[in-house]
Amino acid sequence: MQSLRKTQLLLVAITAAALAPFLNKAFHIDDPLFIWMAQQIAKHPFDPYGFYVNWVSFRQPMTIVMQNPPLCPYYIAAVASVFGWTEPTLHLAFLFWATMSILGTFAFARRFCRKPLIAAMLTLFTPVFLVSATSTMCDVMMLAFWIWALEFWFAGLDRQESWRFLVSVALISAATLTKYFGISLVPLLAAYTLARDRRLAAHLAFLLLPIAMLFTYDLVTEGKYGYGLFSAAMSVSSSISSATRPSHFVQMLMGLAFIGGCFVSALFFAPFRDRRMFLPAAISFAAFAAAFKLLICSWIYLETAEAAVWLEGGFFATIGVGILALAMINMLHQKSPDALLLLLWIIGTFCFATFFNWSITARTFLPMAPAVAILTVQHFERLQKLTRLEYLPLLGAAGLSILIAVADYRQANCARDAAWLYQKRYGAEASKVRFLGHWGFQYYMEQWGAKVFDRNNPKVAHGEIVVGPFSDPNVVHVSVENVFKRDESTFGTLPFVSTFRLGTGAGFYSSFGGPLPWVINKIPPERYYAVETR
Repeated sequence: MQSLRKTQLLLVAITAAALAPFLNKAFHIDDPLFIWMAQQIAKHPFDPYGFYVNWVSFRQPMTIVMQNPPLCPYYIAAVASVFGWTEPTLHLAFLFWATMSILGTFAFARRFCRKPLIAAMLTLFTPVFLVSATSTMCDVMMLAFWIWALEFWFAGLDRQESWRFLVSVALISAATLTKYFGISLVPLLAAYTLARDRRLAAHLAFLLLPIAMLFTYDLVTEGKYGYGLFSAAMSVSSSISSATRPSHFVQMLMGLAFIGGCFVSALFFAPFRDRRMFLPAAISFAAFAAAFKLLICSWIYLETAEAAVWLEGGFFATIGVGILALAMINMLHQKSPDALLLLLWIIGTFCFATFFNWSITARTFLPMAPAVAILTVQHFERLQKLTRLEYLPLLGAAGLSILIAVADYRQANCARDAAWLYQKRYGAEASKVRFLGHWGFQYYMEQWGAKVFDRNNPKVAHGEIVVGPFSDPNVVHVSVENVFKRDESTFGTLPFVSTFRLGTGAGFYSSFGGPLPWVINKIPPERYYAVETR
């Protein structure tokens, strides 16, 4: 017990040390949506979606813009109402969920492998986890509920204690109210329990409770907002994906590249001494790289080296195929309920993230992080590859993942730095400033009174100032009769790694921005413009 407690404290310390440098990270991507909703909750706790927001260059109800349930904003509201709305305060609050996710992975991995500490640390030091853990979005919070729901359900099966099943379904409900994907735990645990018990056991009835909760939530929100928000989210995701999705093969190719890039850390545990792996890996890489070059790079916008994108695409897709193949091979060899759980967990998340979500995003792959880590450690334990130097591969995984998180951190801070520059320059005449660009840039511009551009009212009057980033995908043409002055400012990002930058191939937060979750390429600095119309 004492050794277990020391290991848990070690994981807490390592998680805190890994994320502490990012506590002052600027709010980025969808962080403002969660914060604005939390601010609404602080004023109107029973009406979380009852306001409008301009998020895509025109005003919309929050019920349309925010396609996530409200538990995460409620958490933000509870913390920020007491301790403040600053970046360090909220990032520190979300460090709790990252720590609980890693501790939950360690607890759950003890059932599957001899080295659960490596599985937990490998989960921490994957790009998708580390980058997601530096945000105030709902993904890591949902993962914490997810992994502990699994742990309590397994403990309930082992000990046949009803209270553990009740805790598990409460956690499933919390996961679902954090991010709708949490409800997929119900079929996952039902399939595992049936495979393990080989009969319809009474405790399966507990899994009806999260379904009843979600049904009730849909009814309540329909009465409040005119339509059920869960049903609407499924409809919106389906309509967007069906309207924008390329061919199924191209979609699968990008999905494989995303899973490989998100979990590239598993490569550090690859059996490089097994020469039998070289030829299949080389063939896979050549085929995927060619497919990326011909089917993807031929139609996406790139302002950096195209070769880097299709080479990395082939590399990531090869890793992705290897992860999926490992899950299938593990099932064929083990033929056990545990192997079935890992297979369904990984394959199910991959299929949803690739084919059913509104776009392919790295964050949608996050729930499979513990499963990939457990599967990786399990496999190399069987191959007896873990020796006294078994922790050394984690150093490589940590170094790469931290580098990618730093790139995301630098890019997020560019938007805040730009907003601060314009506040210093134009703050005295804020009522005359209109800006394009959203995400963190919008959050910080609105803090000092600048007004977001509205394409429904696009005319810019003389005497107004228009600012924005060149990389904004929602940029619209602003017509002005007389440009008095034009100014351009640049802000340095990490010059060789990017997670989300139009024209580089990096699309961590959406495949609309690029077909890879991150890229190593020549990354230009962020450029912002200011136009004075006097």
